[in-house]
Amino acid sequence: MFDPDNVADLADACAMKVDLEGTIRTLPSFSDVEDQCEDDYEQLLQLLHTDELYAAVDIARQEQLVEQIAAALPEAARTLIVELADNHARHVWLQQEGAYQLGVAVGRRIERGE
Repeated sequence: MFDPDNVADLADACAMKVDLEGTIRTLPSFSDVEDQCEDDYEQLLQLLHTDELYAAVDIARQEQLVEQIAAALPEAARTLIVELADNHARHVWLQQEGAYQLGVAVGRRIERGE
């Protein structure tokens, strides 16, 4: 079980599942990495979700906003567009933070020669 306060532990668990075998060292694609450590990576993203900076991403809400904007448009839609953009930005930052943490952990494995 992981310490929920330690993102590095979750990222290390993901990195340990990544296949780095072979004489020519190339990093696997992110899609391959995700397939190899899917559950641990999802747990890492969920941990990051709990951080107020990475507030929960709500795809259903994004869809609702798009519908409301399409129905309303002119001035009333301006605040809806801002809300949609903010929610989308949180989603992008969450994915980037997860990828960064996993990348650091894989880099540490390579450095240690594992």
